Amino acid sequence: MKENAQTIIEIEHLKKSFSGRAVLKDVSLSVCEGETLVVMGKSGSGKSVLIKCIIGLIQPDEGTLNVFGKDVINLSHEELDDLRLSLGFLFQSAALYDSMSVEENLDFPLKRHSRDKSDKEI
Repeated sequence: MKENAQTIIEIEHLKKSFSGRAVLKDVSLSVCEGETLVVMGKSGSGKSVLIKCIIGLIQPDEGTLNVFGKDVINLSHEELDDLRLSLGFLFQSAALYDSMSVEENLDFPLKRHSRDKSDKEI
């Protein structure tokens, strides 16, 4: 970690359960600017749930979660959209929309988040 590096992700005591089954059990971590973090584990160990909490797709049951100094748990939908523009994430397996062509799948995030671009630019 670089000296004086800015903390990008700060998670403290994060917990998430589904139907009484604990998936995230008191997860705490921080990731600083320029740092790379790998989360490994067997299937069902909570890797995807952790990512979905970080980007605000799932609300944790307990804990705090800050990304770029913003409290993800309490952000509005619009604020989450803005935050996600600064993050990169990829879902496992078939992440394309089945109802769209490959071109439409590629165009979709650009049209949604690059409103200042024309169809020709996209």
